[in-house]
Amino acid sequence: MLSSPANIRETIFKSVSTGPLLIYTFFVVAILLSDFLYVGGRAQVTRTDLLKNEGAAIQEIWFALRLSLWTSAIATFIAILMGIPAAYALSRYKLPFTSVIDTVLDLPIVLPPLIAGISLLVFFHQTGAGKWLESIVPITYTTTAIVIAQITVAGAFAIRTLKATFDSINPRLEYVARTLGCTRRQAFFKITLPLARNGVVAGTVMTWTRAVSEFAPILIFAGGTKGKTSVLPVTAYLYLSTGYVELALLVTIIMIVIGVVALVLFKRLGGQGYIW
Repeated sequence: MLSSPANIRETIFKSVSTGPLLIYTFFVVAILLSDFLYVGGRAQVTRTDLLKNEGAAIQEIWFALRLSLWTSAIATFIAILMGIPAAYALSRYKLPFTSVIDTVLDLPIVLPPLIAGISLLVFFHQTGAGKWLESIVPITYTTTAIVIAQITVAGAFAIRTLKATFDSINPRLEYVARTLGCTRRQAFFKITLPLARNGVVAGTVMTWTRAVSEFAPILIFAGGTKGKTSVLPVTAYLYLSTGYVELALLVTIIMIVIGVVALVLFKRLGGQGYIW
């Protein structure tokens, strides 16, 4: 049976529409898969200096993994603790200068991460408030700096993902609860927050993933000292810059696995595919 001209045009349009999607998907899969294939093909490392320091390299990667996990966990806890009320306020209230607030919140997301690191360094070394904080507790080039750098960027992701969750919950439910005698606080904790549970957990997963993958702000503000402030992305960079490509790719694969697991959890928990 011959296709009608309308069906042919529909098929062509569908192909043109889905073609770029498939090409880009295959491209991403190909470049990520190449990491695994390269490491698999170079499993027997022949470099003598690398073999001699294999134990030290494993210890460095293990330290970087532990450091990344616990610093990102602290940063995520603070970001979510701050993000829940902030996201709720953005979702429910008509605030003055809302467009300005929205723009400021988007800056850590859209600006190059390097800018966040430089700005943090300037704030804590060139401003009165920053110098005062540094005089009380050393921050720059410490693990505290890692957490602050992670919060600077991941905090914006937390607020955006949580706002999307609160936006998806009908505010009418809160109004009904208030007509039945609940205060605004009671309506939030008894109605809105339980309904937002999966979204909050999904947002927490994505915020943690963003924090654990932070690189440039940490390298600039916390430094890249092995055994002290070298988180996973910084460790991969240090190995690559010194010629240990296999070790850099090993760290890269660890981070890819973390990212894939986090995305699967995010989708399973009902996370939205957008943050704006």
